[in-house]
Amino acid sequence: MQYIHTPEDLQPFAGFLHRPEKEGLTVIIAGPEEIYGPHRIAKPLNQFASERIQLSLHTWPPGKAHGSHHHKNWEQCYYIFAGQARITVGDETSTVGPGSSAFMPPNVEHDIEAVGDEPLVAAVVTCHLDDAKINQPN
Repeated sequence: MQYIHTPEDLQPFAGFLHRPEKEGLTVIIAGPEEIYGPHRIAKPLNQFASERIQLSLHTWPPGKAHGSHHHKNWEQCYYIFAGQARITVGDETSTVGPGSSAFMPPNVEHDIEAVGDEPLVAAVVTCHLDDAKINQPN
């Protein structure tokens, strides 16, 4: 297994897994094989095969949105590097720029959309939780 990648090792792809989307590039840097392995998306992504963490970088043109959704067993954080994003988490919505971040707890509807005139560049960090731990008090 390779533990260190250079930019030449990573292959960006357009779209998001099983559904077509507007033009944009996503690079999966780390993630579980069950979610991002070649059997799911028909090509290897040259990722680090992790068990719980996932790191992806997204470059989206203005107008591209992920779509409102939630994750039963995931926590996520977004970090904005460039451009503007309209982020919704639960009933909170804000338009933010570089240096901004957002946290998405499990089972909370959320969305991110590239707004403004520049491409949105964002990192998404995801932690995959155990089913048994998801409903336990903190």
